[in-house]
Amino acid sequence: MISVLLVRREGFLACKASGHALFDKNGRDIVCAAATVLLRTAALTLDGRSGVAFDGRAPERGVLSFEARADGGSGKLELEFAADFLQKGFESLAKEFPQNVQFECKLEE
Repeated sequence: MISVLLVRREGFLACKASGHALFDKNGRDIVCAAATVLLRTAALTLDGRSGVAFDGRAPERGVLSFEARADGGSGKLELEFAADFLQKGFESLAKEFPQNVQFECKLEE
């Protein structure tokens, strides 16, 4: 199972994902592919964005984590959009494939 934790607060976004969906064989797993596309696209988009300090890691297959902090007003908007993108994407994926994806979102003040 893929476990995803998304942490959101104003000016900050963190995401940690680990595991494998085990929906199908390695290289043919549509659930794993969907999760990977969501995570990589968000991380690659935030990395290097003006107004966002980004730190990400993918030390091995099946593990990806990142933290992003807004350095200014435009960075806050970037993080809010990325958080919405990830939250909606993983809520949908976990709803459709509850045996393969576990998603948790923590909203901090």
